[in-house]
Amino acid sequence: MPKIVSVVPKWRFDATGATVPKSWEMIFVDAEDDAALMAACKGADALLAPSGFQKITAELLHRNSQLKLVQESGAGFDGADIQTARELGIPVANVPGANAHEVAEYTIGLMIAMQRCLIIADRETKAGQYLTVRKQMFLHGLGDMPSSTIGLVGLGAIGRRVAEIARFLGAKVVYYNRTRLATEKEDELGLEYSSLPELLAHSDIVSLHIPLTPQTRGLIGKKEMLLMKPSSYLINTARGDIIDQIALAEILESGRIAGAAVDVFYPEPPPAEHPLLTLSPTAQDRLIVTPHMGGVTANCFRRMLEGAIENIRRVCDGEAPQNVVNGL
Repeated sequence: MPKIVSVVPKWRFDATGATVPKSWEMIFVDAEDDAALMAACKGADALLAPSGFQKITAELLHRNSQLKLVQESGAGFDGADIQTARELGIPVANVPGANAHEVAEYTIGLMIAMQRCLIIADRETKAGQYLTVRKQMFLHGLGDMPSSTIGLVGLGAIGRRVAEIARFLGAKVVYYNRTRLATEKEDELGLEYSSLPELLAHSDIVSLHIPLTPQTRGLIGKKEMLLMKPSSYLINTARGDIIDQIALAEILESGRIAGAAVDVFYPEPPPAEHPLLTLSPTAQDRLIVTPHMGGVTANCFRRMLEGAIENIRRVCDGEAPQNVVNGL
């Protein structure tokens, strides 16, 4: 009987309707209990972890080198020590692209919410300030997609879907990516390539869609944010530590950019004293924060879990896993 350890909680399976083969011994472990995770993995065939889960350490892998697969439940795999896993011959796999539409849809929603000041409008209208806030919004001058240049940092599955939706809504889309598309492909998608400094300087909205790697950690720091237009917005639905969060807090306090929306933090969950959670009331009005829920719809999470379960099944049946990210 295959033994599978899941750090993805059972309630997520129940909520989405995803099922596992009855022939498996499925052990659910609390993500916060390091000792329980270490003990549960003894003799396990596979480990299923939430994407970005930070505790797939070298120690865990060395002490459980019999693992046949470390399976991430989504696209991200930055929480796993993939080099150690590679050295031990343990494949690490993800479920790429399964949540691309949902995260893209959410990203566009955040863009519109920021441009139209929806959070402030909602709060003030509920407080009985209908006429006051309506006049305030007219005087402020609300933005819209057709008059905006959207700058995408990263053009993977999510970035491309954001580009498609933004273009459909009438926005101009420029992008920066480690590998530039062929000119023919850019023309087909209606995109313009830009260097990162130029993208930051000329975009009305900058949206991040890159994986977390040693090269992208801290990619958007104070220097980069100071290149942005005072009227611009910064959106992060990728990974929290791609942005210097202390610098972002300072930028929001100063009003140097119009606002930001972040669905991701470092660490997660963020402590109460996190710099983005301790802003002044004025700076808070420039920021939308959500708890890493951009890709968490019931349908999307079911697809991701089903993809992860299918890959584990392959390994348990002696087949090679798909979507391996550490070169095995």
